[in-house]
Amino acid sequence: MITMVEDKALFLGCTIPGRIPFIEKSAKCVCEDLGINTEVLEGFACCPDPVGIQALDKDTWLALAARNLCVAEAANKGIMTLCTGCAMTLKSANHEMMCSHHSKEKVNAILSKVGKEYAGTLPSVRHIAQVLYDEVGVDAIKEKVQRPLSGFKVALHHGCHFLRPSEIIKFDDPFHPTKVDELVRATGAESVDYTEKMLCCGHGVSSESPDIATSMNLKKFRSIAKAGAQAIVVLCPSCYLRLEAGQRDVKKKFGEEFVLPVLHLTDLLALAFGHSGDEIGLKDHRPNPAKALEAVGISV
Repeated sequence: MITMVEDKALFLGCTIPGRIPFIEKSAKCVCEDLGINTEVLEGFACCPDPVGIQALDKDTWLALAARNLCVAEAANKGIMTLCTGCAMTLKSANHEMMCSHHSKEKVNAILSKVGKEYAGTLPSVRHIAQVLYDEVGVDAIKEKVQRPLSGFKVALHHGCHFLRPSEIIKFDDPFHPTKVDELVRATGAESVDYTEKMLCCGHGVSSESPDIATSMNLKKFRSIAKAGAQAIVVLCPSCYLRLEAGQRDVKKKFGEEFVLPVLHLTDLLALAFGHSGDEIGLKDHRPNPAKALEAVGISV
């Protein structure tokens, strides 16, 4: 039985609509099946980036994030993201201004120039995985499964921003997380254990040092392959793009080839809920996960 989920606005961020819109499609399929609102509020913009902009100018980062929070406050809705970076930025900015009167005053002075004011009344900011685990529940997700993904072994990649800073995110153990693994297993798939599970995808360093990012990818891919995984499941669009591109880069630099389809958590859930590969844009993944699924007798 699915419990009533707090009314939320879907925050898509920049990367998903611009580069991998099929993730938006799978997320909306899953949310519709579970009765979760997917309204995107007019006025939402870049979160902004939780690393680059914050490091360059924290006041700008806070003001840009707060403008998004104001949009949600005006609609009296919590925010649900598909991106770990967006969730971290918006949740951290909200926490900063709730805890610091000085920061709130400074940000509101900036926001006043565009006719907005942060009040601190936002119901919540959560990544979709947190909503699924805490508000929908693993048992309710199991009830929705029409096509169990039995025999399909996946390597879950949490990424750097999903669990940290843990004192603000407050979702799972940042060193030994288990909750999203439960969501994966609810689909019938196996979430394999592997030694480099908590290793960064390399996205953050890839622009500055592609060689370091590619070396990190090689280490992670070897660990995933050794564990017998047939695909990678991510929670973040930047991780998705890096782990796809990293396979090409690893082959070019080191001559080692890995064929590991990358799926967002919502892709996995949508498939288990019975949605077709065409419906959620499975053909746009590189490599296409359909072959790995068919290898274990799952037709999509």
